[in-house]
Amino acid sequence: MPVQQISPEPETSAQKAWLLPARLRSKLDQHPIGKNLYITEIAFHDEESLFEKEVLQNNPDYILIYCVSGTGWYKINGKKHVLKANHFVLLPRKTAFMVSTDPSQPWSLYFVKFNGVLGEDMYLYLLRDDKSELTTPPLVGRIAQFRDIMHHLGLMENLENLLYANFRFYSFLGTFRLTVFNYMKKGIDNIIERCIIIMKEHLHENLTLDDLAKKACVSASYLSALFRQKTHYSPIHLYTSLKIQKASQLLKATKMPIKQIAEEMGYTDQYSFSRSFKQIMGVSPKKFRELK
Repeated sequence: MPVQQISPEPETSAQKAWLLPARLRSKLDQHPIGKNLYITEIAFHDEESLFEKEVLQNNPDYILIYCVSGTGWYKINGKKHVLKANHFVLLPRKTAFMVSTDPSQPWSLYFVKFNGVLGEDMYLYLLRDDKSELTTPPLVGRIAQFRDIMHHLGLMENLENLLYANFRFYSFLGTFRLTVFNYMKKGIDNIIERCIIIMKEHLHENLTLDDLAKKACVSASYLSALFRQKTHYSPIHLYTSLKIQKASQLLKATKMPIKQIAEEMGYTDQYSFSRSFKQIMGVSPKKFRELK
């Protein structure tokens, strides 16, 4: 199935680029919260603009380039790389490069420079697998976040607006590491959603992987591989986590004996329940109930 292309709506009157003034950068560097992560430059370039930009070796910021549609290229260390729709590139500080539009296939792209105390950690978190060029599923919400960020950056003389835009930036960057399924999608993501609904409806039982697969109308091996690909966990691990989360609520909200809660969650004995609970919550059920 071809990947859906999400093209931003043309907004001729909307702000397309923003630079952080030096005096505000200094203010953010000294702010107890603002210093953690902040945007230093951000821009959207649509298909009608022949975008070209060169960044020099002394650039102090991390860079994200996200291609929404079309095709372009970037050159680093003398090597030219093609960048297509739904691909993004992360570049470290002190890296010289050039990026440009392919005139035959003009692109829409988002260009962001960022920094802060957590800049390096965020860069490494997003990079994953030591690859500078990565793919990401298209998300309408990501574009909405970008527009909201741009709007509030335009009101930068108000520090609260500047901080708000950078708080939103955390969420915006998080979408590029999105590995969980999308409730709005069909196909394999819909299988995972259906399976999770089944889990929640059967917390009082003790379903096996084969039971879950049968109820989801897929093979056990396929379901296991699908969960590990999309959530990084096995179906049974998630099923157990849902049980323990429900048990945690019962421990705090009721005076039910721990043994009864274990039975409510499908455990045949309190020892197995306590072991599972401690593995996930880090403390025993008794200790958890005592915690304020």
